[in-house]
Amino acid sequence: LLAPPKVRILTFKGNKKTLVSTHFMDEAERCHGLAILDHGLLVVSGSPTDLKSSLRATIVEIEAEESRLIRDQLVGLEPVIDVTQLGTRLHVLVDQTVANPAELIAGQLRILGSSPDLRIVPPNLEDVFVLSTLNKKS
Repeated sequence: LLAPPKVRILTFKGNKKTLVSTHFMDEAERCHGLAILDHGLLVVSGSPTDLKSSLRATIVEIEAEESRLIRDQLVGLEPVIDVTQLGTRLHVLVDQTVANPAELIAGQLRILGSSPDLRIVPPNLEDVFVLSTLNKKS
């Protein structure tokens, strides 16, 4: 269960089920089932594997020292859905219908004067959370 910043762990001893409320993706990864809530509403649920495999985006990971500048350049470009910064890495969520997303992003960045290292990576739970809550934000 992904929820607000407070971490609570409740154990029900009778049927040995544990409810974990966390925003730490490494904790969530170890759970058998997840429910992602946004403003108190359930937006998606399933196993970590099922949630990641059902993600309707390709993840292009960019490694660059100037990641903040590159992020600003990519936000709002078609067909970029969203860009998440993870230290010096960026996860660029690209519409899954794009044939060669890494080449497309690399080309757009070359036009803007950047040529960072980039590659396609499998989605993680952070990507699932971002995409699941993106259109629900008020």
